[in-house]
Amino acid sequence: MKFIAPAVAAVAIAGLVSVPAPASAATCDAPIRAAADHWIAGHAKPADATWFNALFIKGDIEAYRLTSDPKYLKFATDWANHNKWKLPTNTPNLDGPEASQEYIDLYQLDPAHPAKDIADAQAYVKRQTARVQGGTVNDMDYVDAVRLGALSAFARIGDQAAQAAMAKMFAYTEGHIYDKKNALWWRDSRWVGTTQHWSRGNGWIVAALTDTVAALPAGNAVRDHYIALLQAMFAKLKSVQQAGGYWTADVDHPAAFPAPESSGTSLYTYGIARGIQLGYVDASFLPVVQKAWTWLSTKALRSDGTVGYVQGPSSHPSQFQPISPTATSNYGTGMFLIAGTEAIKVTPGC
Repeated sequence: MKFIAPAVAAVAIAGLVSVPAPASAATCDAPIRAAADHWIAGHAKPADATWFNALFIKGDIEAYRLTSDPKYLKFATDWANHNKWKLPTNTPNLDGPEASQEYIDLYQLDPAHPAKDIADAQAYVKRQTARVQGGTVNDMDYVDAVRLGALSAFARIGDQAAQAAMAKMFAYTEGHIYDKKNALWWRDSRWVGTTQHWSRGNGWIVAALTDTVAALPAGNAVRDHYIALLQAMFAKLKSVQQAGGYWTADVDHPAAFPAPESSGTSLYTYGIARGIQLGYVDASFLPVVQKAWTWLSTKALRSDGTVGYVQGPSSHPSQFQPISPTATSNYGTGMFLIAGTEAIKVTPGC
């Protein structure tokens, strides 16, 4: 993946917004370190490779990219080694392949990694490509599957056939559960035609498309289409962001479940901030990122390093309500970390 360096991002934005006095790196990194260190301290033993754990590893890897602190890389590598760089085999639907994206991250961070470390990820992409070529294109028929089914892996390690399969799978998703009128996504076919758009569900789409866009070459037609979808989503999300900087579990009906929800908020922050860096989101969205990250780092993040306001494993807004300030999880912490590492890159002074 290609990132614009933090300094470059700050220069690009500096002429468009007021720039405060420079902050120290320690101040900028502090929320990231607090959340990552708290989770690691309580979970020293490597966990399995299910999506709950893999998404914390994603955040941990991004914390390493930001800070260059070797303890974060070690934690992620120990996790991969513990799982023998294999995808879980007992997960339903397409929830298991999430780990492939973290294995690819680790592999690309260190050229010394042997090719066998991503062999299982490559085998998954190959199997899924064959399914699509055989006529099965509807595996990503719910929003979670677009991220957890590792859409970006097809762009990052797949050949042209794999990328064509990726495009067909996502085209099915878009054709069946995208609410074009509202520029948001229904979680699955149960909600089609309603005005209920689940926050983390839309966050799954944001994260999947953001990482896929970053992996595809400029000028690629699929990439351009995904960017257009993200731009439409971000315009909608900007209009419904709450005054406190967060989004609620039901994006369109904040009064229905008024508690803040940090996992969806984190995924939106990640996507918008990274889009600003890569040039397809304009700087008018910088206040959206700043408000969201301020809420995440001062309200969702508790004094002991716990990331709160995380909705439990769900498929719609009404589950695990009301969401507690102390409700936390591995995946919610990982999402907080990826949001923060990208928000910091577009924060003047950081």
